[in-house]
Amino acid sequence: MCELTSFGPAVPEREHIELPVALEAVEAGFPAPNGGYVDGSLDVNEFLVAHPGSTFIYCVNGHSMEDAGILPGDYVLVDTTVPVQDGDIVVASIDNEYTIKELHLKPHPHFVARSKDYPDIEPGELSEVRIVGTVTGVVRRYRHA
Repeated sequence: MCELTSFGPAVPEREHIELPVALEAVEAGFPAPNGGYVDGSLDVNEFLVAHPGSTFIYCVNGHSMEDAGILPGDYVLVDTTVPVQDGDIVVASIDNEYTIKELHLKPHPHFVARSKDYPDIEPGELSEVRIVGTVTGVVRRYRHA
């Protein structure tokens, strides 16, 4: 499901692409008129990546995070420098297998799936657990232009 595509040179060498931002917000409920007025621009790199040197992108496989809005084929941005807090969605290595789950620290560290169809992960005493980083964003493409 995840396709590896070359997008050019590394982030530090890329130029920033600023896209116009409409003055009005788009309603997800009842329709609202939009005059198409531009209110400035948004640099997508700056919006999504606070720490370029410590941010990685992972492609998501599986459905265990659907209720958190993370679907198969999505790309998650993972910042390795963001301090991990209870309730964060993280990428972790558990016994050398990578997973994306919601981290709960109480009453003991465990990883919660965000779909009722998948079990939570309760690492054992001898499990090797490493938090890779905190998920800071999700990128989804609906349609190829």
